[in-house]
Amino acid sequence: MRKGQAMMELAAGMLALAILVSALCAFAVYIARSLEVQNSLRGPEPKMNKPVKLDDFAVRHFAGKDHIKMEEKAVMPPLEVLKQ
Repeated sequence: MRKGQAMMELAAGMLALAILVSALCAFAVYIARSLEVQNSLRGPEPKMNKPVKLDDFAVRHFAGKDHIKMEEKAVMPPLEVLKQ
């Protein structure tokens, strides 16, 4: 009656591990792309729209969409010295 219990626990554990690793990889790519966008905002030609494409496994199991939109705002400080 309990012959397949260990195999089912192994399969559930491996699926949970695969989902976790996929989420961490998508997060790492998102952070790296966010840093690229932030660095490009400091340059002469800002590129603010760079979506992150996810793989099929991430789309099916936790993201629900195939692209993560990046929206970075650029707020430049004033260049004048305040006088009191």
